[in-house]
Amino acid sequence: MATYQQHARSVRTRSGADVWTGFALGSALLMMTLVAGLSFTFAAAVMPNLGGVDDHTFVLINQRFNENPVFPITFTLALPLLILATVLQLRVDGSRAAAWVIAALALYVAALLITGAIHIPLNDEIDRAGDPDQINNLAHVRERFEQTWVVWNVVRTMLCIATVAALGRALLVRGRCEQRRTRP
Repeated sequence: MATYQQHARSVRTRSGADVWTGFALGSALLMMTLVAGLSFTFAAAVMPNLGGVDDHTFVLINQRFNENPVFPITFTLALPLLILATVLQLRVDGSRAAAWVIAALALYVAALLITGAIHIPLNDEIDRAGDPDQINNLAHVRERFEQTWVVWNVVRTMLCIATVAALGRALLVRGRCEQRRTRP
């Protein structure tokens, strides 16, 4: 009798943990999809289209991007969701799903390191250049920014897409493991 009650309690606890783990993984996947989409949009549409504008417009538009809080909020919120998903998945079990979540976290940390080491300093530098109407050498400001920012954004985008893929794989593996556990 005691064994049955312990087993029933264990199943209820695991089920609750599994629900939260699934929610955290799903939330992390959703947020990372938004981050990957933002990065991809800049890589595939925004920066290539800005490549054809004059230096004044290029500097002005990039300064305006820095005023928009959506990108940094999205990028920032994804990290705690990934950490939460990782911790919860490890607590539920040390399964193959956990390995995929850890891989996703590592990939996203690499993307954030690129953002912190390259993109943020470049964004700050273009902001510090001042009012585009007052800048004497707009071509120089653009030259110091554009190529490096664009190339590293492609790398960051690929890391974010890989993060989404790893989280998707984690959910798939987790679902398969859950099916095996619940089969009679």
